[in-house]
Amino acid sequence: MQQQPYSITVDFDVPARMRDGTILRANVYRPAAEGRWPVLLTRLPYGKDFPIGTAALDPVQAARRGYVVIVQDTRGRLASDGDWMPIRAEADDGVDTITWAAALLFADGQVGMYGRSYVGFTQWAAAVRQPPALKAMVPFITWADPLNGVFYRGGTCELGIVANWLLQMGLDGLFRRHRQDPAALVSAVAALCREIDALGTSGYWSLPLADFAPLRRHDVAPTFFESITAPLDRTQEPFASATILGQHERVQVPTFNVGGWYDIFLADTIANFTAMRAQGTPAMLLIGPWTHASQANPVGDSTSG
Repeated sequence: MQQQPYSITVDFDVPARMRDGTILRANVYRPAAEGRWPVLLTRLPYGKDFPIGTAALDPVQAARRGYVVIVQDTRGRLASDGDWMPIRAEADDGVDTITWAAALLFADGQVGMYGRSYVGFTQWAAAVRQPPALKAMVPFITWADPLNGVFYRGGTCELGIVANWLLQMGLDGLFRRHRQDPAALVSAVAALCREIDALGTSGYWSLPLADFAPLRRHDVAPTFFESITAPLDRTQEPFASATILGQHERVQVPTFNVGGWYDIFLADTIANFTAMRAQGTPAMLLIGPWTHASQANPVGDSTSG
């Protein structure tokens, strides 16, 4: 007889201590019953309590079917402590979080990861370190090479992507900076929104790029200016932490790679898949008629192109 769906328990802001003592917080969805279950983990910088935190997978329905689902804010974001330095800490924090999750009293010691874009990268970054409890992952619309669409493409800065993304990510930084001064917060957020709106008409034309005014004015992107002046060398920061290319052989778990025909990381999604298959590690690939921002209407290029 088929198991009836479990009732579930949700624990909010559950703390996990990283190796340097920093506390990251997660929402934990689990069956409200005695037992141990496999863990599905996603680590995102976009807000575990926002709709995007549950967009890739419905944690309630997964927990009803016998999984522990953990949705964690990454370091320096929303409910988690620490400083926001994009990409830099995801390998260490990913390994520490997987180890923590596998040892929870209601977990059975097996952890799978899932998520898209930056959240796909958090999976690869941890998997390269070979944490024993990690058993599988589903990286969705993510990259292998930061010089192929994240920071640069073909030697040219991907300003359209990186400037817009960093300004939007700066919103949480403003909340942290002005949390004790509501008036200053309102003013700072309004100014940031105007900056984002002006990117297309004037912002992207700001020169010199090494002192890119839209980001400099708001002090929300500590790594951007480093990336502009750094040599284009994947073995050095800030690119080394973001590079999976050349490290696939260290990943020993099955992967289900998902991409979109109109996605900015389509080539790297395919590269991740082919690298895993070439080394004999189980891998699957699904590509749909999707963009990076939308996978809601899988009809074809007439609606998704």
